[in-house]
Amino acid sequence: MKDDNFGCESLLNDDSFINWVLYGKDSFVWEEFVLLNPEHKDTIIRASQIIKELHEAEKITPSSADENKVWTRITTTLEAESQEVNASDPAEGRPAEGRYRKYKLVVSAAFLVLMLFGVWHFYISKNQITYRELVTHAGNVQELKEYINSGELPLKVKLPDGSVVTLSKNSKLSYPKQFEKQKRVVLMSGDAFFEVTKDPFRPFFVYANETITKVLGTSFRITAFDDEKKVTVNVRTGRVSVYKQSRIQTADPETMGLVLLPNQKVTFDRESESLVKNLIEIPVPIVTVPANEKKTFDEVPVSEIFTQLEKRYGIRIIYDQEQISKCIVSMALQNESLYDNLDVICKTIGGSYKEVDAQIVIESQGCQ
Repeated sequence: MKDDNFGCESLLNDDSFINWVLYGKDSFVWEEFVLLNPEHKDTIIRASQIIKELHEAEKITPSSADENKVWTRITTTLEAESQEVNASDPAEGRPAEGRYRKYKLVVSAAFLVLMLFGVWHFYISKNQITYRELVTHAGNVQELKEYINSGELPLKVKLPDGSVVTLSKNSKLSYPKQFEKQKRVVLMSGDAFFEVTKDPFRPFFVYANETITKVLGTSFRITAFDDEKKVTVNVRTGRVSVYKQSRIQTADPETMGLVLLPNQKVTFDRESESLVKNLIEIPVPIVTVPANEKKTFDEVPVSEIFTQLEKRYGIRIIYDQEQISKCIVSMALQNESLYDNLDVICKTIGGSYKEVDAQIVIESQGCQ
């Protein structure tokens, strides 16, 4: 690099220098340059600081930082730089010009950060769908009935097909006075538990924010507030499919969704627009346990108990059959807690378990 072209701006436009500052690339070249050109040390330090500040600004999102705090930090820097410029003697020439150039770079950085915030807010608001938007759109096609629970107690709403929706506080529900022949559609905001009447010829759809939940007949809970970052669907019984809706619809968005079974839930992140499937926090039995069903096991293969738990909770338990073939256990199954039962089993066989894709995976070195 020629000395007559050397300066803060030239460094900020040098890919090799930027990669060295951020990622340590070409370190031999730049470390040698610093040693051979001590007169440029201050310029290199100043350029490095600006690159690091801009790199951090690029990683900032409104979910992890407060826009006001960022702007306060920038304006504080601007004021300090402005004082440096004003304090400079114009007769000195280049030093004042260098400071002014740095001042302009910081101003540019400030506007860049604010522009990133503005673009992010615009993108999010453009892609997020509110309950009022859903109601307005549906209301243009047919007349809707709306229930709003402003009280403290749950509000039960019976739909035209016999389905029942229980609205929690500050929750809303809208639906047509008469469902269509081909489908049943409701719109909601807040927290609601659905008990849907089975009708294989008319699927039941729940629109909540950017998600659509489709069922034939089942019970499940949806939590979807307009001002929350996530939407969750918890399945109690039956099977549902959950997928996202967008302003530009694909041919069949359901093919990009997830199918949920009892004791499973899906969480939709409204910022990343991602769907993640997990088990609910406290899985409950999906079948009534008969009084005469075997609950105490004496010297039986552990696989027999896993099979019993799978039937009781409707959750698949994955394990290496050959690895645990010699594991013989004696225990009494607890009535409600799946995880308590798994804790006892894994302690007995010297193993552990974890949740993967709403399934339980058993890890064990086997038994002697």
